[in-house]
Amino acid sequence: MQRAQEKQERVTQIEQRQSVSRLSLDTVLNEQDRRDLPFEVKGALQLDKVFLLDNRIETGQVGFHVLVPLETESGVLMINFGWIKANAYRDQLPQIQLNQDTYSFYGISAVPTHNPMVTETATASAPWPRVIQSIDLTLMSAFLDHPLLPVVMQLAPEHQMGFVRNWQPVVMAPEKHYAYALQWFGLALACVIIYFVALRKRRSKTHD
Repeated sequence: MQRAQEKQERVTQIEQRQSVSRLSLDTVLNEQDRRDLPFEVKGALQLDKVFLLDNRIETGQVGFHVLVPLETESGVLMINFGWIKANAYRDQLPQIQLNQDTYSFYGISAVPTHNPMVTETATASAPWPRVIQSIDLTLMSAFLDHPLLPVVMQLAPEHQMGFVRNWQPVVMAPEKHYAYALQWFGLALACVIIYFVALRKRRSKTHD
């Protein structure tokens, strides 16, 4: 029930934030909560330093998210250009084709979180594009040998560049949490009923 309430608050925040005009990168960086903010930025892509986020699923197919650093006046920003299908063989990475002459980008801000269940397999000696298991900005900064800004732009679906972009900031809707809560309440009630039925039968048997 608590998770459902948290998700509902998040959905409301997303709707409110994405209804405003695009902000500047500096405005986003100055926010206490940097998530879900529409913003735009200009800069030069580092197309020789592409990251491929592994094991991303789109319509039942396995692929990668393509992340490219962008040099801006405020620092280096990581942009997620969306999903691209993986090749049949793991040692054959997909070809990444992006326009070097594009300098203006817009999308939604995201703040990566650390997942302790994910073990990173990338190393500093791996070739580019470099396959990573999670968006760890500290590790990616080390690979790039310069710091990254603490937000990631999820490129807007209507932007001319990039790949498949079906962003889902809330993976599980509040209604599903309520449904799971109802199932657990039902199981708890069933356990209580079974307990009292068993207790009654035991007392009846003892009396007999």
